[in-house]
Amino acid sequence: MLSLTLFSTLLLACSATASPLEPRATKINLNIDFSSYKVGTPYDEFLSSVGLYRSGYKVDSTPLAHTFTPSNVAITSGGLRLKVTGQSGTGSVKSAEVGTVVDNILYGKITTRAKAPSIGGVCSGFFFYQSDSQETDIELLSSYYTTGFGDAVPPGLELTNQAVKPGGKETNAAVPYGFDPSAAYHDYTIEWTSRFTKFYVDGKLVKYFTSNVPTAPSSFLWNSWSSGDPFWSAGPPKADAYTYISNISGYYYIA
Repeated sequence: MLSLTLFSTLLLACSATASPLEPRATKINLNIDFSSYKVGTPYDEFLSSVGLYRSGYKVDSTPLAHTFTPSNVAITSGGLRLKVTGQSGTGSVKSAEVGTVVDNILYGKITTRAKAPSIGGVCSGFFFYQSDSQETDIELLSSYYTTGFGDAVPPGLELTNQAVKPGGKETNAAVPYGFDPSAAYHDYTIEWTSRFTKFYVDGKLVKYFTSNVPTAPSSFLWNSWSSGDPFWSAGPPKADAYTYISNISGYYYIA
């Protein structure tokens, strides 16, 4: 039988190494300030130095495909700029995405300080992603900031835990902004633990989900895109639409 002194020592040691909501893994602090970018530095060089990369792949969305195009990602005016190229045709919509180089994030809290597009027809997303069934999102729909699409798309900031079982029902809520997200920068935060996902706007908790909480190691992605689907992104935008990100902060754990 353990002595009371030895038991107390072991309990304190376990308490010091991990909390019930955090894995026994390496914690990585995150503080990316895009105003530190020096003009003339290749974008990929700067992004790599802060653990990010530019995406380049096609998504077979409907009714229009969209293609994440590295040249649609730039750093300008103190911010990361994600462009959705305006169009009126039927070709794939040129879109933009950056992501973390690490793809084995398991839990964390990440804040994105962003200004949304002022042109309708764009979805801007900040989210943990491993697959379509291991994903938790913050999405800003520029056509539906204050007005929805009938009963199908409520207006507001879209917060989602995707269904962890294929064919299952996602956990979703739309939260009124209380401001124009295209007029100024605001903080959008996801906190992901083994028990819940929490969503914050400007530091205020706006939603708490305990169902469909992702369980798989993931990347974190920031993107802006359009597929012409009136039930989500709408669009495509008739002119170039921009999402700006000034700062990314928080922490995550490596599985």
